[in-house]
Amino acid sequence: MKEEILEQVFAMFLEKGFSDISTNEIIREAGLTKGGFYYAFKSREELIRRINETYIRPYFFLPLEQMKKNWDERRDDDTTQELMWRCFFEPQRFSHYLDHIEQQIVFRDFYFLLYEGMKRFAQVQEYSRAQIQARQQYLMWILERGRQRGEISGDIELEDCVTMILAMQDGILALKVMDESIDDEEKYRNVERQILKDIGTERDNPYLEGGAENAVS
Repeated sequence: MKEEILEQVFAMFLEKGFSDISTNEIIREAGLTKGGFYYAFKSREELIRRINETYIRPYFFLPLEQMKKNWDERRDDDTTQELMWRCFFEPQRFSHYLDHIEQQIVFRDFYFLLYEGMKRFAQVQEYSRAQIQARQQYLMWILERGRQRGEISGDIELEDCVTMILAMQDGILALKVMDESIDDEEKYRNVERQILKDIGTERDNPYLEGGAENAVS
């Protein structure tokens, strides 16, 4: 029962946002009585907390679970490019989140709800902070390992590189908001190849074309 209500309310929030739907509207649209609503949830605040836990938290933490698994299972012969894809970019594809919630939703609607949640709720802000810190850490580990293997140039500031990669990834998300049909796998692979062209020890590698400025184009 609660799961069905959460699914209905999440769909409402995707359409209108957290703040534009009253509790009475939720009760009416979900086909509940006031008594039924408050039996399931003590308050609107509890309902939103459950929505965040059920639908927002997985967006942030599912990728981190996959990053950890793939990092822990890395092989000695993994190249930096292979590891960057498997332990950083690939786990963050939106399709994995959709598979988890078993719903098809519009990325734009989800992104705007996510942004509103980050502005309004400390719970979502903490999710975001934790994910950013973890993404930074995995990227740094991957690049440090690449430097030890002689695949990343020694004259590169790795912290600056991490910041640049995260910014470029955010740029891809912004493009996907404007155009749902954008293939995030293709864009992430572009970023991966072009970053490694700029910071790798083999900077003239013929199969790495373009430059970082073209990564999200």
